[in-house]
Amino acid sequence: MVFNGMDGKPSNTRHAAALLGLAALFAFLAAIGVMYSRQLFAALGAVWAAVFPLVLGCVVAFLVNLIMGRLERVYFPSAKSGLLAATRRPVCLIASFVIIAAVIALIVNLILPELKASAGVIKEGVLMVAGDLYGWAEENVDLVASAFGASNIEELERAFTDFVTNVSNGDSAGLMSMVESVFSTAGSIMHNVFAFIVALVFSLYLLIDKERVFKGVDTLIELFVPARFAASLRHAGHVANQSFSRFITGQCIEAVILGTLCAIGMALFGMPYAVAIGACIGLTALVPVFGAWLGGAIGFLMILTVDPMQAVWFVVFLVVLQQLESHLIYPNVVGASVGLPGIWVFAGVLVGGALFGVVGMFVGVPTIATIRTLAIDRAAKVRSRRAELAERRKAAQAVETAAHDAQSDQA
Repeated sequence: MVFNGMDGKPSNTRHAAALLGLAALFAFLAAIGVMYSRQLFAALGAVWAAVFPLVLGCVVAFLVNLIMGRLERVYFPSAKSGLLAATRRPVCLIASFVIIAAVIALIVNLILPELKASAGVIKEGVLMVAGDLYGWAEENVDLVASAFGASNIEELERAFTDFVTNVSNGDSAGLMSMVESVFSTAGSIMHNVFAFIVALVFSLYLLIDKERVFKGVDTLIELFVPARFAASLRHAGHVANQSFSRFITGQCIEAVILGTLCAIGMALFGMPYAVAIGACIGLTALVPVFGAWLGGAIGFLMILTVDPMQAVWFVVFLVVLQQLESHLIYPNVVGASVGLPGIWVFAGVLVGGALFGVVGMFVGVPTIATIRTLAIDRAAKVRSRRAELAERRKAAQAVETAAHDAQSDQA
């Protein structure tokens, strides 16, 4: 009985039966999932809530490690033993967190005071515009009545009066609603704070002993992953680590460049709040491609409180700067850092954002870079294997030809 090759019917039958069994199992599980979808989503939500602090800790550890790794390479790199070698990891870890905290504090101190001042001016401006509009409506009652209907005049007047009163008095009803909302969400806030603390502690454990963590992960791969897939899995992890590390580094560099150019340009054109708006745009530019527009909207409102015409010119300036950033800075800085052409960078941001929002914008570009690198590596291996097979066939044909010629000569 033949089990392999062209005549291997028993082997083919078992293979088909295995595929049918897997298909039936998948259909059964899908049916169970549809029937109990609510319970399934509730269970998945509970599992996610349980593991979220650990996942967040891994993300924090990955980000902090980008700084810590660079500090370790310059912190007495020649010291292999002794006090300097023993203190390298703790000192660099603490310095990494201090650097991150200092950057956050600097940005907040640059933006928050100007934002508070602008908010006060915006409130006064809203009151002034509302008062002017209300006065104009009183002077043009007939026109307003014809536009809105006479029956709606009293309601419109009450709406204006209530609006001005609420803005002037800080909206006491809204304040009470806010207090109730704070009490109702206190548990959620405490849960998030606890999750962040757990994530921070977990990230510290990961960073302090990251070599042992990597060794443990490698051991798990050896235990549960077949040998023929283990090497491919390690290679995929290495490529993903490089892609995400380079993307985050490039994104931070791009944000600094954009924020600096914005602040310098605004200062040259004599626009107010140049440093604060530059810092704000640099911060929001961490969201790929589209994040700077959010900072631009905040900057527009801030400048609007000082000079509306300058706010318009700021929009023009930002549009020009964004064109330069989108077509020159971003593809060359971020795209070059992850090894992606500009079109793939934009595709990663758009597709990732459409699927998963802001988080998708962050992970879209490095994910596409990882997939592209793995595909290129796979294609290179396939081409190499095909070339090797072609060489073997040529060698075999040469041997057959030589043997045939030898037989012909003997005949």
